[in-house]
Amino acid sequence: MTLLKWLLPTLAGLLLAAIIIVPLSSVQEFSFLLAKDKVAAATERLRVDRAVYRGETARGEPFIIKAAGAVQKSSAVPEVELQKLSAELDSAEGPAVVTAPAGRYFIETDILRVMGPVKLTSEAGYTVDTGSIDVDLNARTVKSEQAVSGTLPIGNFSADRISADVQGRVVVLEGSAHLRIKARAGRAS
Repeated sequence: MTLLKWLLPTLAGLLLAAIIIVPLSSVQEFSFLLAKDKVAAATERLRVDRAVYRGETARGEPFIIKAAGAVQKSSAVPEVELQKLSAELDSAEGPAVVTAPAGRYFIETDILRVMGPVKLTSEAGYTVDTGSIDVDLNARTVKSEQAVSGTLPIGNFSADRISADVQGRVVVLEGSAHLRIKARAGRAS
């Protein structure tokens, strides 16, 4: 037993030393030449697949924005092209989801142009369908110069265009605005 107490740690130390020293003492040389004219160069400055951005609104409501892909073609073009956009917001009225096939983020002005059709649905009974919209991330405003339609818990609406102040929670329907209220639908919150 005394012999094993001394022999086993010694053997373990010798084995460890052999594992470390043998690869270092082997003569294996590896070299290559790289011709810079034959190296593939990336055509984009930035490419992200399955991009996800998580955050919270000023009211503490969690949101998540997803894009199937994001590409900035070069540093000379301060725009990021986005594909297959979706955004989810967990608000007090219930979750809401916005989807669109594409978008473009303008880095210098903090403007997100969402190319439609843009669709918003929420569990609270709201839907909005429109074409392209511009989201000013600094001013927290949304604006569409295209026709908009949708539903509310009290009825449905349509207009030639829509604008909204997200922070002030004000939505303005402009041009040929129509609202059809369903009888006994209750009050809007």
